[in-house]
Amino acid sequence: MENATGKPLPGLLRLPPPIRRRIYIFSGLAPAHGRPYVFDLHGGCRDRRAPSPACWYGLLPSCRAIYTETAALLYSANHFLIYYLGPASLEPLRALNPPSLASLASLKVILNEASCHEPRECYASAACYSEPSSYCREFHAHLHRLPVPCPDSRTDGDRLAAAQAMLDEWHSTAAYLSSHIRPGRLSFSLVCDVDPQQEQGVELAKRATVSLHLLPLLETCQIRLCKTPHYGLQEVAHDAARKVCRLDAPYYRPSPTLTTFVTLPRELRLRILEYTDLITPWKEVSWSRQDRGYCLFRTGCVEGPEYRIAPDIHHGCQFSQCCPDENWSTRSPAGCFCRRRHAAFSTTCKCWAPPGPDLFLICRTLCRDAQLVFFSGNRFVIHDHSCARPVSVALEWKQVDPGDASTGAYPYDRLGASLFFRELVPIHCLAYLRFVELVFPPYQHHIWPQEEHPAIKDWRATVDWLQDKINARGLTLRLIMADPLPEDWEAVDRAFITIPQGNAILAAYRAILRPLKLVAAGDDGLAAFYASLTCPWQWTESVRDRLNQPGGQEEAPDKAQERKRDAQREVMGDRYESLYANGKTEPNWSIWGYAVYAYNQ
Repeated sequence: MENATGKPLPGLLRLPPPIRRRIYIFSGLAPAHGRPYVFDLHGGCRDRRAPSPACWYGLLPSCRAIYTETAALLYSANHFLIYYLGPASLEPLRALNPPSLASLASLKVILNEASCHEPRECYASAACYSEPSSYCREFHAHLHRLPVPCPDSRTDGDRLAAAQAMLDEWHSTAAYLSSHIRPGRLSFSLVCDVDPQQEQGVELAKRATVSLHLLPLLETCQIRLCKTPHYGLQEVAHDAARKVCRLDAPYYRPSPTLTTFVTLPRELRLRILEYTDLITPWKEVSWSRQDRGYCLFRTGCVEGPEYRIAPDIHHGCQFSQCCPDENWSTRSPAGCFCRRRHAAFSTTCKCWAPPGPDLFLICRTLCRDAQLVFFSGNRFVIHDHSCARPVSVALEWKQVDPGDASTGAYPYDRLGASLFFRELVPIHCLAYLRFVELVFPPYQHHIWPQEEHPAIKDWRATVDWLQDKINARGLTLRLIMADPLPEDWEAVDRAFITIPQGNAILAAYRAILRPLKLVAAGDDGLAAFYASLTCPWQWTESVRDRLNQPGGQEEAPDKAQERKRDAQREVMGDRYESLYANGKTEPNWSIWGYAVYAYNQ
C-alpha cells in the first residue's frame, strides 16, 4: 500500500482503523473501558491506572497520519486539567493546536482551589475534601492555597493585581478556546475559589465567569466559586453555567391581562411550591444545635439482598450522592461540584440543599406560602446533640465532670427541642408542624439532666408555652432515647451499668416525658405520640446471658414493647386505647433511624 506521494505506508497504517484504535488503547492512550484517564497539561498523568506516557508518546511524532489519529483519540477519550500557578501558566492550554482542541471532550481549568490537595503533589482529582485529613495537615499543609484575594504579607493593591493578572490570562485563554473547540462537545469545569467575606471576592468571581461567555455551546458545565456553600456565589455560578449551556428559559410574550404567581388561587400556589426544594427528597429535615441550619440526613446507597432497602428510602439516594467519593470507579474525573458542599453549580448535580431566600423575600404572601409548605410538608428530626452516630456523641462527653448527681452534668441550659420550638421556628409556623421526632443519644448516666436541672425546667416552660401555639390535633410527636449498637455497649458504659446508674437514666426519661402530658391530654391533644426508650440494663452481661437461653430472644421484644406502651399511655392518658387499638401501625422509621439501626439489624 502507498500514500498519495507514492511512498509505502508505515506498517501500522496498513491495518484496518478498528485494529489501529485497539493498538492505541493497549498502548495507554485511552482506557479500554471505565473512567477516562486524567492528564495534567503541565505534564504527566494523574491516574494510577494509566501506563506511563513513555509507552505511547513515540506514536505522536512518528508521522502526520498517525499523529492525527492518536491525538484525536487522546484528547477525545481522556480528561485534561490545568492549574494556574503564576504568569503564563495557562500557556500549555493555548499551545494545543486547533485539531487537538476540536477533539477535546473534557477539560478542567483550576484558577485557584482552596482545599486539599494542591497541585503537583498528593492530588486526588475526583475526591472532595471538605476538611484536610490529619495526615494532610501534618505532611503537606504548606501546599494548600487560600481563596483569592489571598490574605498574605502583600498589600491589598499587590494581592488584587495578582488576582487581576490571573483573570486576564484566563480571559485570553478562553478567547483562544472559543475559536477552536467544537460546539456541543466539550464538558468543561472551572474552579476559582474566592473569599466571599472580602469586598472584592464576589466581583472577582463574576469576572472569572464572564470569560465563559466567550465559549461556544458546551455539552456540560460545572463551576465552583467557593469551597463552602455561599448563596450569592451559588447564584453567580448557576447563572453563568446555564447561559453557557444555553439553558435559559425561552422568552414568552406577556399576556395582555396581567397574571402572576401571586394572583393564582392559594391552593394552586401551594401545590406548585411542593415541587420545589421546600420539600426534601425524603420529606424529612434534620436539625441539631451543632448544625448551621436545616440539613438532610443522608444514608448510604447500598443495594443487595443482605440490605433491606425500602423503595421509599432508596429513591432519595439520587438526590444526595452526585459525587460518591467512596467508589473510585464512579467518581467524576472533574471532581466535586456538588452544590450542597460548595458554592458551585453543575448541570449533573441533583442534590437537595436548603432553599435560598428568594421565595421568602419576594413578598409577604409568598413567604407565608413557602413557610406553610416547608413546615407542614416535611418531618422534622431534632437531635439533642448532633445527628452523628450515637456512640460518637456519647464518647465526646465521656470525660465530662460528673458534677452534681441531683441535676446531672448536662452542659447546656436548654434542650435542643426547646431551642427548636422557641428560637428556630417562627411563632406563626408552629401550627404548621405535622411530625416532629425528638432524638436523644445514649448519654452516660451522669450526663442526663435530672428534674432540677435548668434544661428540664426550661423544657417544662417551653411545653407550657406551646399549648396555644401548635395545632396539636394535627401534630404527631415521637420521642427516641437512642440505643447504642451492639459493638458500642462497652464504649458508652452500658455493659456494666449499675442499678443506681440505670435509675438515674430512667429518671431523666421521666423528666423529659412528663411535661408532654400538657399537649397530649384531652380531645384537643396530640394526634399521636410514639416513644422508643432504651432500657439502661438492656446490654448488661446478665441480660445478655438470659437472652442466650432458650426462649430468651422472644422475651426481649416483649419487654421493649411493654416499656413503649407504658410511656405512650402515660403521655396520652385516656386517649391511648382509642388511638392505638385496632391494629393501628406506627409511622415508618425516619431516615436517621433507618441508617443507624436498620442497617445494623
